[in-house]
Amino acid sequence: MFPMDDLATSLHPSPSVSSPAQSPALPWEVIEKVIDCCSGDTTTLCAFALTCSQLHPRSLFVLFTNVDLRSMRQLMAFYHAVQAQPRLQPVVQTLSFPRVEEEFSPFPLLSILPGLHQLAFDTFFSLDIDNELPSQSTALCGWQFATSLRDLTIRSTGFRTRTVFLQFLSVFPNVENLTCERLYLEMHEDTPMLQDRSSCHLQLRTLNVRINVVICASRLKYVGFPSRYSEMWMSRS
Repeated sequence: MFPMDDLATSLHPSPSVSSPAQSPALPWEVIEKVIDCCSGDTTTLCAFALTCSQLHPRSLFVLFTNVDLRSMRQLMAFYHAVQAQPRLQPVVQTLSFPRVEEEFSPFPLLSILPGLHQLAFDTFFSLDIDNELPSQSTALCGWQFATSLRDLTIRSTGFRTRTVFLQFLSVFPNVENLTCERLYLEMHEDTPMLQDRSSCHLQLRTLNVRINVVICASRLKYVGFPSRYSEMWMSRS
């Protein structure tokens, strides 16, 4: 988890707390090991970053390596933090988005995280790249994010069409492990089931698909998840 409420403060520790000229009582290797062992304790890491300028850089590095966002407030605070501190952008390796039920594009944030290896979307109201791309033809060329990304998880998320879903995957060119759970895809009654397969050519190196359920709904309305839908069981793992 990521302590976003303390983020703004931790980025600017008070210089009066500890003098940079002072030598640490313990070897740096020991200090860094202790900080690394606290990687799951965000409260302690924040305390390190806030109380000692010598511990601040390593604590901040560990805090930003694996980021688990739990709310839109945390998401926006994190976004503004990495925008304000470009040195932190390549540090982020794992990012988990919170539940998002309002219009929000993840692409501006993803475009500034070059070191991202694992990415998870959990309950996005709707993901759509149409409004992010200059034209339909650019969906498969030039618009690629987090090229270091290897693991992508998408849960309880809606896509306007199957083509949009495939285009969304195509902007992550090097994904090797893909997990999809409870996807909401709109199905038009007059649209053949496999019509969209040839409309988007994915540029993925390898793909291990682990889909539990894909929910295909006719005339799906994103005012809320449909009360009436049909489930298409593709595979289970």
